[in-house]
Amino acid sequence: MSAQIPEAFAQQFADNFMHVAQQQGSRFESAVTVESGIVGMSKSINRLGQRTASQRLNRHADTPLNDQPHTTRFVDLYDWEDGDMIDDLDKVRMLVDPQSDYVKAMVNALNRAKDSVIISALGGSARSGASSTVALPSTQKILVDGTNGLTKAKLIAARALFRKNECDEEAGEELYLAYGNVQLQNLLTDTTLTNSEINTVLSLQAGNIQGAKLFGFNMIPSERQIRSGNTRYCYAWAKSGVVLGVGRDVQVDVGKDPGKGFNTRVYAKMAIGAVRVEEEKVVEIACYEA
Repeated sequence: MSAQIPEAFAQQFADNFMHVAQQQGSRFESAVTVESGIVGMSKSINRLGQRTASQRLNRHADTPLNDQPHTTRFVDLYDWEDGDMIDDLDKVRMLVDPQSDYVKAMVNALNRAKDSVIISALGGSARSGASSTVALPSTQKILVDGTNGLTKAKLIAARALFRKNECDEEAGEELYLAYGNVQLQNLLTDTTLTNSEINTVLSLQAGNIQGAKLFGFNMIPSERQIRSGNTRYCYAWAKSGVVLGVGRDVQVDVGKDPGKGFNTRVYAKMAIGAVRVEEEKVVEIACYEA
């Protein structure tokens, strides 16, 4: 039973439950490629490399036989869970039944975990074999540059890498960039932005997130990106560059537990994992954050 239940007893005149400020739905799930229905603990993601055609120089020459470049990445699944107990006697003392609010809070927690898993995959090592991994190379990283946060210059540099790697809109890709509140403030004070760019940033600040694009990036607000010391690591990526593997999506069970006096047990779980499929489709932007 939650130790915080007494705070909601009826004698305190509470007639509903207020959820504290928190991120609710997953913000990254729709921005990556989702592989659902995975059976087992992992799934291979097969990658086909570029081919090179050769000019035919002789009549009646043999048909060329060129091996297809082929590599593999693996998305490994891990179990996530949350649970609590609602004492039936506590229900009597309350003006409302907390069951549905407990469910909502647990689903929120698991959705946030999805984003954390995806963020770890963006900048972490990707498994390419039984014991081999691939790190995000330095060529895909934009350094912190003294005390500079997220600037127009860094966004242009990131955008240039996607063009160089042939993985932008010209190649049919959807590009995303995650930013935090501090990075948004950085952009608002960047005097190199044009009026139209400033208007986009102001739109983001006003909460008009849907459809907002800056330098071709679909902008996603997130306060969950990794921070180390005074450096916040923000990521830009192409949708096809990261895979979220789902063995079991969020599942919630509510029922009587005979081992706990037939009180109501609320339980939520999921099995997910994520992997960076192509380094060329992810850019790490290091931003100073005091």
